[in-house]
Amino acid sequence: MTGTASGTKRLALLAAIAAVVAPFAAGTTLGAIRFVAGDIDPLTITILRLGIGAAVLLPLALVFARGWPRGRDFWIVVGFGVLMFGISQWLVSASLAYTTAARGGILASTVPFMTLAFAVGLRAERLTWLKAVGVGVATLGVAFALWQDASAVPGGWRGDLLMFAASLVLSIYNVATRSVIRRYPPLIFVVCNLLPGALFLGIVGTLTGTVSAATFANVTASENGILAILYIGVIGSAFTYFLWLWALRHTSPTRVAIGLTMNPVGALVAAAIILDETITLGVWVGLACIAGGVLATNWHLQDRKQEKLDGR
Repeated sequence: MTGTASGTKRLALLAAIAAVVAPFAAGTTLGAIRFVAGDIDPLTITILRLGIGAAVLLPLALVFARGWPRGRDFWIVVGFGVLMFGISQWLVSASLAYTTAARGGILASTVPFMTLAFAVGLRAERLTWLKAVGVGVATLGVAFALWQDASAVPGGWRGDLLMFAASLVLSIYNVATRSVIRRYPPLIFVVCNLLPGALFLGIVGTLTGTVSAATFANVTASENGILAILYIGVIGSAFTYFLWLWALRHTSPTRVAIGLTMNPVGALVAAAIILDETITLGVWVGLACIAGGVLATNWHLQDRKQEKLDGR
């Protein structure tokens, strides 16, 4: 019994680490997306991101994983793929055509608050004071950073709204997948999400005339563009999504979602190194609040009843 409890706690710790590493990597991806956004339309960027990620993970899933979704579950997983990896990631790419990588990362940090609200409303999680304080502090940090940085990009509110919409979709996904995700290996689940998302966007792009051979030719126009797209696909898709879904399988939605507060940290790193964006004092203060929220939400003091409610 003690060994089982110890193993469960170890998995929860690893899941918490994965939930921090994945959003940080995703944040750096925002800088790469911003880098190519001026030359490639958001729909094409998203299709390439999902397609490359699927190409990396599919062979691994076929060799090492067993238990693919069938019947009703198959269509549920496909629907989640279209929702999260199609619509949500398209909104992310579109938002970065209007706003900075730093602001985009900060806005992605609204996910913990929305995830907690959905999880508590659907009784998927119990609201504790530590979770409430952690998410509240992190959200205040987001609000402060955006308020202080409001004039950074004229007209950037369009990108802010798109990123907020993407975060809303991601919050719904975090809670809605809670039951089905535990029935399948993360490697299989992420592949079954990436492929439908890429196919859905490919159909949309073909029907609207947005995606064509000419748009993909723009990707190869420069070596830096190719490297950015490969980074977006391999790190920002295959690596990030696998870690994210693995974490969702082994801990509660809110504890995974709070890891998204590391997203702006990765975005700031990419913005400073790749894009030479100016990082304001308000952003740094906001990040300090976000870090405090992460620590509060993942604090280890909790009773057994809470652990059971969190599904561990």
